[in-house]
Amino acid sequence: MRALRGERIRTEDIEIRRDHVSILIEARGTPVFDQQGNITYAIATFEDITERKQAEKLLADYNCTLEQQVAERTAALQRSEAKFRTIFENSQVGIYRTRTCDGLILDANQRFANLLGFDSPQEIIGIEHSIGYFVNPSNRQYAIEVMKRDGELRSFEVQMRKRDGTLFWGLSSCYLNADDDYIEGVIADISDRKRAEAALQISEERLRLALTASNQGLYDMNLKTEEIVVNPEYALMLGYDPATFHETKSRWVESLHPDDRESMFAVYNGFMTGEVPNYQAEYRLRTRDGQWKWILSVGKIVTWNEFGEPIRALGVVTDIDDRKQAEAASILEERNRMAREIHDTLAQAFTGILAQVGAANQMLTDDVEAAQAHLDLIKELARTGLTEARRSVVALRPQLLESGNLQSALHRLIAQIRTAAMDTTLYYEIEGTVYSLPTEVENNLLRIGQEALTNAIRYANADEIRVQLVYDRDQFCLRVRDNGQGFGVGSIPSSEGFGLLGMSERAERIGAQLTIRSQPGQGTEIIVTVNP
Repeated sequence: MRALRGERIRTEDIEIRRDHVSILIEARGTPVFDQQGNITYAIATFEDITERKQAEKLLADYNCTLEQQVAERTAALQRSEAKFRTIFENSQVGIYRTRTCDGLILDANQRFANLLGFDSPQEIIGIEHSIGYFVNPSNRQYAIEVMKRDGELRSFEVQMRKRDGTLFWGLSSCYLNADDDYIEGVIADISDRKRAEAALQISEERLRLALTASNQGLYDMNLKTEEIVVNPEYALMLGYDPATFHETKSRWVESLHPDDRESMFAVYNGFMTGEVPNYQAEYRLRTRDGQWKWILSVGKIVTWNEFGEPIRALGVVTDIDDRKQAEAASILEERNRMAREIHDTLAQAFTGILAQVGAANQMLTDDVEAAQAHLDLIKELARTGLTEARRSVVALRPQLLESGNLQSALHRLIAQIRTAAMDTTLYYEIEGTVYSLPTEVENNLLRIGQEALTNAIRYANADEIRVQLVYDRDQFCLRVRDNGQGFGVGSIPSSEGFGLLGMSERAERIGAQLTIRSQPGQGTEIIVTVNP
């Protein structure tokens, strides 16, 4: 009909085959009429629309897939929002969002509402808490300043107030969204923790006061690294500043009194091997001002490694200096009392016996020879008893040196060593005019000489030792030289060199200069010089 009216004809989706391949053709045609109105021919065009149709199909498929993906993502987002909304609403941590400018609560979960004493979030949303009721304004302002600087605030402890006025402690973390003018954050009630911390602090303070009152310190020793952690009272006990005091095993050994080192080293070794799992020892430590203080230490191993080796020990140290001084004074008083008793009783009695024997000796006439023999025996026994009584009196009264001077004390010491060490030749020489040194000086010089002789015989295996005292007008010198095996000075471990360290400390105590010369195989020479 359209052809009859002279309209153009358009036909799509004509499928034809070309080279055994089906393609889609779009045909467009225009009829041509003669004078009578009959179609004489037509003008037509054909276009291959296969690719366009394929593209249209792909576009339709894509749109369908896109719509499906959008629907799936929308559903996933809704599920995610529902999940997070559930978490938000049921979280045991308060979650909130507030407006920065005035603190208006924009959103909150159930837990946040409960923290502030409300029954539901709806009751609290829209309330301005910056007025200072729920949160101190200064705390809030501080938090805002930190967030403006850092973008967030972490683990901020703040005291808050509930609706009924009850105070509680909260731990908050939040961040600032400056563009949209709001703060989002979380908060947890840490009131129980704060109360526990306060109780612990009170307990620690009580313990500290108890330790201070009882002159006790605590130590925690790592037996592998030999580092020792101590409480402030430990440092104060020795006169040090707790802020700068640092304790180690080596420093502790150096602080020990020379006379206590060997016994304490034996205790420590027994402690480490498990022979003495719990120990109690009394020893002297040098204080910061150079004095000696008596310490009572009680320790226990508390941790072992998988091989059964001890790795940690805890202990308590107590200042017993006053007790020791009182004991020493008591012992001294008792010794003096006994000395007086002996002097006033035995000594007097023996003196009286001797007097009576003398008188009787003059009066006897019968059998004079026999009587004289008995009287002589009584007299000898009385003299011996009197000598022993006087010796006991002298022994009970404490003396630094047995005879009151260094050279005679060394003479007796060398005589004793000669008797005991038959294979060793000892020479004893004195140069210059002998003069007395202060008692404390002579006592320490005697101990240094005694230690040097002991080392030469016991450790150096010397067969010749020469001891020399030199009395010059301006200087005194004690020299002990042996031909033993010698050693490398400075190569002796601190755990094995207690004797040398003790000599050094004794010399330092009396202001003397100690020189040790030794080499392996070339003997040893100890020289101590002191100004009189």
